[in-house]
Amino acid sequence: MTSSPRFETGFDSRRDQQLLVREWRAEQLRRVGVPPAHAALFADLVDWHAIADLVARGCPPTLALKIVR
Repeated sequence: MTSSPRFETGFDSRRDQQLLVREWRAEQLRRVGVPPAHAALFADLVDWHAIADLVARGCPPTLALKIVR
């Protein structure tokens, strides 16, 4: 009897959860006007709430991103 090779499913729930959270944060940044490329790049590095607060007070999104970084 030969055994079948064991295949990895490629599913890592922790990694998948981290990716989902990163994408959600990037979406929040895009919603307040941060350009998509910057939103994806800085999603894990900035507090999107702080950026949203600055934008709500009239600060341009890209300047808010620079301030919070």
